[in-house]
Amino acid sequence: MAILKHLGGSLARFFAAGSCLVGCASGPEVQGNPSADGGGYVPLPDAGTVAVCRGNFDGVIARSEVVFVPGIEVRYRINPPSTLARVMPRGILNTDGTRTWDFADRTGDTVTLSLSTSAGQWWQSRFPTAQYASRIDPRSPNLGVYRAGDTSVELLGLVAPEESTMTVVPYEPGVPVLRFPLMMGATWTADSTTRDAQVEGTPVASRDRYTFLVDARGTVRLPELTFRDALRLRIELTQQFPAGPGVRKIQYLWLVECYGEVARMTSQDGELDPDFTSALEFRRLGL
Repeated sequence: MAILKHLGGSLARFFAAGSCLVGCASGPEVQGNPSADGGGYVPLPDAGTVAVCRGNFDGVIARSEVVFVPGIEVRYRINPPSTLARVMPRGILNTDGTRTWDFADRTGDTVTLSLSTSAGQWWQSRFPTAQYASRIDPRSPNLGVYRAGDTSVELLGLVAPEESTMTVVPYEPGVPVLRFPLMMGATWTADSTTRDAQVEGTPVASRDRYTFLVDARGTVRLPELTFRDALRLRIELTQQFPAGPGVRKIQYLWLVECYGEVARMTSQDGELDPDFTSALEFRRLGL
């Protein structure tokens, strides 16, 4: 029983927080500063060319306002490993019904995440429709594997970067971690199971239920940037294993047109309070 409990815990740590493709459309630089309404051009270099994304600040994130460029790097500040961050996901309620989240604190470690292509990867045959991969946690080497379509971005599974680790966790079906258009009140659920999964060579299994809700809109203040039209995506994840206790987490993503994910909070295991004040992970876009 102790062995089974350990395996369930390993699987939960491996992917319970793997929800969104890193940065989504974040660019390595901004052409000019964001304007007073939180906008600005974001140039996205791709094989010598430059694609420019410009949001229209209408409170809706369309598929055309989320761009994926392999090789892109995104920098975040994040609380150190094995620490809890003090957080306030509710922010401050404004008189117009929007919210303000002050994430201007410069504490934490600086990490860089990148988006890679699935072409030529050791795991490509296990995920034949995959397009991209990126680390799901800046403090872990494990990768989320994704497919970006016209209406959604799907998490297809998770893998270790090296085949010798013998870790591959395919989802069946893939989980639509973003569904377009994203706007206030948008909600969807996803049920998925792992298929022929291994963690460090040991067979594992889980049944996962995701619930997604865009539940708030407002201003996100970071040390270098202020975004005045961000959407907050609330994700509740429940995992069940063949043996041992299940896992429940609440996660918030703050998303902005063209920049993608600018902040994230992930609760501790077993959290029931949507206004939790201690987070296993608190990341925000930074230099």
